[in-house]
Amino acid sequence: MCPHDKEACFFSDGYTSARLRFRAAAARLNATLEQLVVSEGADLTIDVAVLPADSSDADPPTLVHFSGTHGVEAYAGSAVQLALLQQWAAEPSMAPARRGIRVVLVHAVNPYGFACGRRFNEDSVDLNRNVLSEREFAELSKTGTERQHLYDSYQWLFNHGRAWNAGDDLLFVAKALYGIVVLGTVNVKRAVVAGQYHMPDGLYFGGRELATSHRLLVPHLQRVAAPSKAAILIDVHTGLGPTGVDTLIPAFEQPDDDAGDVSPQANADAIRQIFAASGADSASGAVLGVDFLIDAPTPSEASAEAASAGYEVRQLASPL
Repeated sequence: MCPHDKEACFFSDGYTSARLRFRAAAARLNATLEQLVVSEGADLTIDVAVLPADSSDADPPTLVHFSGTHGVEAYAGSAVQLALLQQWAAEPSMAPARRGIRVVLVHAVNPYGFACGRRFNEDSVDLNRNVLSEREFAELSKTGTERQHLYDSYQWLFNHGRAWNAGDDLLFVAKALYGIVVLGTVNVKRAVVAGQYHMPDGLYFGGRELATSHRLLVPHLQRVAAPSKAAILIDVHTGLGPTGVDTLIPAFEQPDDDAGDVSPQANADAIRQIFAASGADSASGAVLGVDFLIDAPTPSEASAEAASAGYEVRQLASPL
């Protein structure tokens, strides 16, 4: 607990206090700070702080850091952002700007979920499954697909369908045990992490169009984070990987040739070059496999024990 554990002091007790602390810390560094209003009535905003690079580069390398894509997980991402801002204010020589790097911190992608303690947004959309093109939304919304069959086969485990009562706690435990022991953890997880686009009132619904947060955020990022000769996007989540160990799970999506996306292998090579130092990293002292992990940089490396197990469903023709 704060103040006995100094890291705990970066965690806030809710959305409002986290936003105030983020804004104050960004202002101390003279960051450009803008609010994207998700809901005026409820005073819900996505706050974006931009710290420009100390260089004359027209397209500096850029770090974009997101917190709160899943609202209830925002506490961790917000704490990381606050810790970074305070460290850079206390030790200016450590700031990425000094090395010619632009930093864009996006606080509370899902402010409704953060404020209400929900994973999903105000429309019960899972924002982590919502950044898609019109073509992708249309493709995923088709009926009779393998993805839809996968979700429908297991949704009875997590879609309750009626008001919850005291006895349902035991029912949920029984379902969870059955899912883990009989059906297999990875198969159930595949149904969850793949998301679904055909049942708006079911969990893990990815929507049928960009949610409000993304309609505001995507064009804003195109303005403040571009052009950039290279970019790293980090989206902070909680719950996967060993307790207390930061686990990096790279994207598995195949490249879209029309969008000029990077291939999974090129992405994996870049990640290893940045993070996979042998032994202690000279800059941070972090030890790979102890202080942080790179979990399955490519789909072929996702074992049943990996934190990313189940996410490879996006690549498999027959996930079951």
